Amino acid sequence: MKGYVLAVTGAILLASMISMLLPEGKMGKFLKGICGLMVFSAVVAPLISLFSGRKLALNAGEVGTDEGYLAACAQLLEEQDRRDAEQFLSEQFSLSCTVRSERAASGGFALQKITVKISENGIFGQDEHIDMAERIKSALEERYRCPAEVIWDG
Repeated sequence: MKGYVLAVTGAILLASMISMLLPEGKMGKFLKGICGLMVFSAVVAPLISLFSGRKLALNAGEVGTDEGYLAACAQLLEEQDRRDAEQFLSEQFSLSCTVRSERAASGGFALQKITVKISENGIFGQDEHIDMAERIKSALEERYRCPAEVIWDG
């Protein structure tokens, strides 16, 4: 029933738009008549099937997901995450790093994990970076609301 109502509404809206755009004259009257027949056929088609003994049904096509499109969208969001996280870490912790994020290629593209590989941190010595790694990890987890991993490169 919903499909029937949408078909009739669509036909009426299309006919209304066409009739507004058409010029007056013989051609306009002819096309307005065609639009009227289109609306009439959309309204009457299910009634004809009822009287001929067939069941009133409008078949809906199958809707599938486009996995390639979803993967491309997830990749674009991952790139945006990378730039945002690198800027955030540069401003907050004065770090030079590489960020990699993982997003689900379905649903709401939820951020699943963010990984940071720190190359230059300005810290000299052996144990000073231990507390810093936890601070960076907790700041990322709080900001992005997903698990974070911090890897020191050097």
